[in-house]
Amino acid sequence: YDATNKLVAFHVLLSPGHRALRAVAIATLPKGLTESGMPEGGRSSAIVVTSGGSIVTLTEKVTRAKVSLLVQKNLYAAAISMAFADPSYQPSDITALYRRHAEHLYRKGDFSAAMDQYIYTIGSLESSHVIYRYLDAPKIPLLARYLEELRSRNLATSVHNELLRACYLKLNDTPASEKVSATLSSSTDAASLSSIVSNLATQNPTEALATICSFKAPQAAEALVKHGA
Repeated sequence: YDATNKLVAFHVLLSPGHRALRAVAIATLPKGLTESGMPEGGRSSAIVVTSGGSIVTLTEKVTRAKVSLLVQKNLYAAAISMAFADPSYQPSDITALYRRHAEHLYRKGDFSAAMDQYIYTIGSLESSHVIYRYLDAPKIPLLARYLEELRSRNLATSVHNELLRACYLKLNDTPASEKVSATLSSSTDAASLSSIVSNLATQNPTEALATICSFKAPQAAEALVKHGA
């Protein structure tokens, strides 16, 4: 199936001496709207009349049936393209197709191509599912790529950042590791400042002072200026 040009190839063996005389296309209107307001239903059919008096009817399958058939044949790229072409197909279902494609490629040992597909699942698939699969040494560069993508979308936690720093250390990429470390320091300082404000608000100056003492000199001075009063 050519999702771009809408070209479908079909072959049928007619009885000896018979040939197709005429073909007629029929399109049915959508039967309604989905919850998102998109048209639902509506299919195309082709009727072929042969010289032997036979009538062959070809009816288009609904998108989900077509996608299912393509997935059964491991034609995931075509399945995803077809799902995207149907406005009624839910984004969550398309993401599920990306995950199935990724896991199919992973099982085949094509870890780089699998990561390409896993990145499309960010925000819906639990990151630990992907990270666990890429922890061994040969896959560390791909894991670093995934973690960087989490950071670029502001979805990385402190654990993700620490893991990314460790990945760069294993790859002997000191500048990249130091860049992540600088980000971690900034995040820690910001969190600590929030802690100070919270402790002062609850009349717990001892705890606030202990937090300030954990800062480097410049950050400690800044905190005292901001919250010393």
